[in-house]
Amino acid sequence: MHKISNFTGQARHGWEKMTPSMGFGMSRPQHPPQDISIAPPAAKRSVVGTSMSPNPAVPGHPVNLSFNVPFNSNLPGPDKEDVLYSSMGAFQKWTHADGAMEDTPNHALPVHTRNVENLRSLCKQISEQSGERIHATVTSSKPKPVPGMQRGPLTTPVTNVCVSGDAEVVHKMRAKILNETPITLRCENIDIDRDLVFPKGQEGARADVLNHMDDIADKTKADVFLLEAKSRRKDSDSASFKGSVEKSNDKRLQMAVYGDLESSENAKTRLLIMIDQLLQRQVDSVRLELPLHSLIAGRHRRNIKLIESATGAAIYFPPQFPAVFGYVPPGSIPLRGRDEIIITGETMDNILQAKKRLHDLVISTKHFMKDVHITVSKVDYILLERMDKIQRIVQTNGSYVVLPPLGNHSGMLRVTATDILNVERTVREIMGLAGQFYSASWWVTHPDPSQRQPTPSDIRAMLPDICINSGAEITFEKLNFHINGSDDAVKAAMSIINTLPFVKKAQSTLRVKVELANEHKEFVSGKKNGKINKIMSQSNVQIVFDGFNEYNFYIDVRGAQYEATKNGLDLVEL
Repeated sequence: MHKISNFTGQARHGWEKMTPSMGFGMSRPQHPPQDISIAPPAAKRSVVGTSMSPNPAVPGHPVNLSFNVPFNSNLPGPDKEDVLYSSMGAFQKWTHADGAMEDTPNHALPVHTRNVENLRSLCKQISEQSGERIHATVTSSKPKPVPGMQRGPLTTPVTNVCVSGDAEVVHKMRAKILNETPITLRCENIDIDRDLVFPKGQEGARADVLNHMDDIADKTKADVFLLEAKSRRKDSDSASFKGSVEKSNDKRLQMAVYGDLESSENAKTRLLIMIDQLLQRQVDSVRLELPLHSLIAGRHRRNIKLIESATGAAIYFPPQFPAVFGYVPPGSIPLRGRDEIIITGETMDNILQAKKRLHDLVISTKHFMKDVHITVSKVDYILLERMDKIQRIVQTNGSYVVLPPLGNHSGMLRVTATDILNVERTVREIMGLAGQFYSASWWVTHPDPSQRQPTPSDIRAMLPDICINSGAEITFEKLNFHINGSDDAVKAAMSIINTLPFVKKAQSTLRVKVELANEHKEFVSGKKNGKINKIMSQSNVQIVFDGFNEYNFYIDVRGAQYEATKNGLDLVEL
């Protein structure tokens, strides 16, 4: 654990005076934004645990990799009746065509079906450009229930990609597919006073407001809607117990912003600044190294809330984790640097007061940093499935985490906070997230000669079926399955694999790797390892404890039959 002595000095030089924006102007940054939050270099010597990724990646080693693409296909568009205005092409993308049935599912929206078609085209292009050395196929279907597994409603189709070829190239293609696909689609909502858009005494909406919405949508490639309040709709069935509530609702409109994680966040910020400018507020900005943003904000953003309350300014921070997801909408233009903080206030004096208080925080804030290792195979799952938890952890502890890009196969995280305690809290909570994901291997050691072994086409049909129905990611090579995913997904995948004819009658070796915090080791093992010895004797499995780092350790549950391994794992989890 090391104290950062030079962060404060660097931050002082990062403060640059900028002239206030005029009108609705959004000039393109003069200098390309630089990401100063550089990931720590990989260690030269091998690190315990990092070489234990269950996915083989030996050059020249052919594998089949099947993974689900986490489209947010259940994201609904706005109600047609509510739309007062939309940016170019947004209405056609996010609403069903005229004549569509009322119960048409959200995943049938044009934007979602187009994303799947674009993925098919990308995989076809990858296969053709490789000269058939890489074979990538896309399968989309609704998951089926797995016996004995409790899962949510299975109504939305899951899209899967199966890539076959050299191990190293296959994993690069996985990263390419995930980083060139809009997998972080979301909707951000903003309330705006009706009078700001539809001034009294004027017919129709302000042209400059609508033009500015179009400009933001064009530069960020997000889709922007101006929506009517529900209570204003002629067919509204909303009821209000007090007329005053109904009246107050009438004065509010809503702007909905649809896009990927970074585009929607940037568009939302620009729309909020537009509202501030409509209210005659001044706008300025300041640059500060990205890792310092959450540190000076404090735990639960208390410092920023105090500054905003004392000065009347509004402080807009950029996205916390830029470039973690590689997708960039074609044609989008960065509207601000990744380290640029935008401040609005009633007067320039308010803004200068806020900037001075931010500067004082930078000078007075101490910084502590720690590099920690995390299981390589779990990093992508944390990014894809637990990013909201990471953001909550960082905000709660007033810390910052340098995350590797998606698909980078790096197991190193750098955690920075204002004191050692918050560094440790952040690390332990992230390590707790890692424990929510399992890895497993299923080696078919002695195939049954009476059973037909799967052909390449059989494999490309079998693996997507397992992944779609379980939610796990699977690598298959030489009759061996390597499974990664959440605890429930891995167990569901093993349950499905156990039903395959060529597996069921063969002799196999199974291993499930569980990760737990070190403080649980004594509880799991029991007094003098009595609990573990009892589980091994009852379930006919072998259980091995394997150290990983100063926070977590591995539990390996190994068996020769599926039922025995499953029972042993269930007893370990109790």
